Amino acid sequence: MIEFLKRLIFPLLKIELGQPNPPAGYDPHEFLRVERAAPEYLRYRLLGWGATAALLMLGLIGSIVATAIFLPGWWWVELPLVVFALAKIAILYVATRIEYDLRWYIITDRSLLIREGVWVIREITLTFANAQNVRVTQGPLQRWFGFSNIQIDTAGGGGKTQEGQAVPHRAVLRGIKNPEELRDLILELLRRHRTTGLGDLDEHNRAATPQVESERSRALLGEILTETQGVAQAIQQRKALPPKGSAEGSAHQT
Repeated sequence: MIEFLKRLIFPLLKIELGQPNPPAGYDPHEFLRVERAAPEYLRYRLLGWGATAALLMLGLIGSIVATAIFLPGWWWVELPLVVFALAKIAILYVATRIEYDLRWYIITDRSLLIREGVWVIREITLTFANAQNVRVTQGPLQRWFGFSNIQIDTAGGGGKTQEGQAVPHRAVLRGIKNPEELRDLILELLRRHRTTGLGDLDEHNRAATPQVESERSRALLGEILTETQGVAQAIQQRKALPPKGSAEGSAHQT
């Protein structure tokens, strides 16, 4: 049923079910890893769907009982509520399944892409040049189901706190079955990136600017020293020459 709905709805909504393309700048000869949310994550989401469906059904049953007691002849009033509740439960179930199928994590040697969403598809791309903190989080229910989330904070947030500090962007890999292994992999790629100097061209230019300025300063200092030595030599040569007046007096006495 879900697969039939995918083939029916996805072409109309222009949604691609397959694996998304790696981030721009990806070198096919370098590292590439594709991760998906674990099946335990789907069961966790379906538990939330079941709780929502149970609350809707309890409310619907309470409304039907109240109508039967206080308005016995108005049973037909409950029909729209029944249709609405059943339609909402079905739509939430389909959305939960599709959200799981559309969730992708693609890791390259220099960046990470996260695709998620149902009605609004979002693709979040972050480069390891901006990554700051990588941590694993796990709530009680997530621990019971056996999966974790990996949070990655990046520099350059879109706003500031009251203290004037920048608010970091946060990317979350949800439903990871092997969080420690994936976290260590991301940290290794981050360390390799910083060690080898991979990144954008602007980052290379910013990193090279202090070195260029230092070389220019040394060159300018060398020119100043050369000119100073030339002036000193000229002064010494002038001091070594005899005074002009003394030479003419010697010639006159002769």
